[in-house]
Order: sequence, then structure tokens, then C-alpha cells
Amino acid sequence: MGEQERICRAYVRQIARDVGPLRDVPAPDVMTSAQHMLWMLDEYEQIHGGHFPGVITGKPVAMGGSLGRTEATGYGVVFTVREALKELNLRPEDTIAAVQGFGNVAQYAVELYNQIGGTVIAVSCWDQQDQQPYTFRKKDGIDLLELRKITDRFGGIDKVKATEVGYECLPGDAWIEQEVDILFPCALENSITENNVSSISKRVKLIAEGANGPTTPEADHSLHERKIFVIPDFLANAGGVTCSYFEQVQSNMNYFWDRDEVLGKLDTMMTSAFIGVSEVARKRKLYMRDAAYTIAISRVAQACKDRGWV
Repeated sequence: MGEQERICRAYVRQIARDVGPLRDVPAPDVMTSAQHMLWMLDEYEQIHGGHFPGVITGKPVAMGGSLGRTEATGYGVVFTVREALKELNLRPEDTIAAVQGFGNVAQYAVELYNQIGGTVIAVSCWDQQDQQPYTFRKKDGIDLLELRKITDRFGGIDKVKATEVGYECLPGDAWIEQEVDILFPCALENSITENNVSSISKRVKLIAEGANGPTTPEADHSLHERKIFVIPDFLANAGGVTCSYFEQVQSNMNYFWDRDEVLGKLDTMMTSAFIGVSEVARKRKLYMRDAAYTIAISRVAQACKDRGWV
């Protein structure tokens, strides 16, 4: 932990002139925790000699963090899935899913997906001891609370204990081969490739990209041809960065919202974003990913035009 603290503080010393509460605001990602964010905040405040909680997000709640930030990314994924299912005329309770990953994003995506009626039959994770991934399957649906009890802090499920309570331990890539309606790639990039995209069941109707860049361009082309509804990563997993924005606003205001208010605002924004992308996709007959890029680029172009830059 001492080495991690020194790394965090040294990092901030190098970027202290390039970040700020009204400039660039860093946020946590893979393998970073609220403690890391707090060390970075403390170093920034020591350098600048003031109180600047809005300079970084993902902080502990007691130190200016936001309630709801922990579950925001996973919940945001499911908010978009809920809306996509409406378009596909599917009820959540009539769907089953497989999830890649069992870290923060995956666990909270499973949690909310279960709450709206869906059933997850398989999750995959990385085994630190064996240095390889495994997929854990239970055909009648996984028990999230049960698995959390036998999961380490990196999201690795104890395969011996999982087998003892009735889970099948399958190869790491087995998650993508399951006979399900929805796939949630919620681990790392380049998980769906031209080499394994053909393994996706014909039953799959929806893919929600909880991870950043989980689908390679070649695999994406194949999904488009198969008419699988894909919610692109920078729409599906935007819940985390949206909640980081909420945290920054609260920190700069020196005011705090309760968890339900934060998640309610998140639901509103994620739903609005999904509807906006979906409408462009339908009107212009675009793939969802292309529609999302079209909106993003047009906003930047319009801002440049409005400022008189072009």
C-alpha cells in the first residue's frame, strides 16, 4: 500500500498543472479504488494549498465522494438494456443473460438486471492463482449474494467453493457460447473478436458493452450483419463517468445528494441518451454504434462552429 500511495502522489505531481476542478477531472477505472483517489486529491491540495474536492472523482463518500458512484457503471448498463428490451418487445423477466467479468461493473449490472426480472446463468472471471479465466454456470440462475461471499477483491471466484455449491466450472471463453438472450461483456477490451464471434448463439438478441472496447472492428461488422442489437460501450457504460460528473458538481457546490437522488438522475440521463441514439439510428437507418458516433461528433462540430472556430 505504501508503494501504491507513492505512485499515486508522484503521478499527481506530474499532472498537477493540467488538472483542476474546472479543468480536467480524473476518475477511477480498472484496479483503482477510493483510497487511490483520496491520495491523489490530498497531494493536489498540498501542492495548490487549498480545498479542491472537485479535482478528482471516485473519492470516499466521507471525503467528498458521491453516494451511488460505486454501482453507477453497472446500473447504467442495465438502464440502457431496459430501454433496448422495450424496442425489441422483450420483457426482462423473459430473458436470460451471460456476463463476462465479475468485478465492480459486472456485479452491479447483475444486481440490477436481477431486480428488473432477468436471470443470469453464467459469469466469467480471472483466477489469480491459476492465471487464467473461468466461466461459472448455473442453469437455473446464479445467486449473486452467494458468489460474492466466495469472491476475492479482484473479482475472482473461488472455483473449489463454487463447485461445491453447484456451479459448473467451464473454460474462460464459455460465457460467450451460452444459449442466452443477452451478453454483457463487462471485463476488458477485445473480448469479442473475429475468432470467437461465430461462437455467439443464434438466440442472442442484445449485447450491452459494459467494458471499454470489448468488441473488435472485425467482430463488430459480423454482429452488424447478424442484426444483433449492440449498445456501444460509450453509451452503455457511461453511467460511471456520468456519476463522476455528479460527484464533481456536488464537490464544487459543497453539497451532497442522497443515493436515490443520484441514481434517479443517472437513470434519467442514461435513458435520455439511449433514446437520443436510438432515434438517430432509426431515422437515418444507422447501426447503434454509428448513430452514437454521429451524435458525439456533431455536438463537437456544432460547438466549434458556435464558438467561431470553424
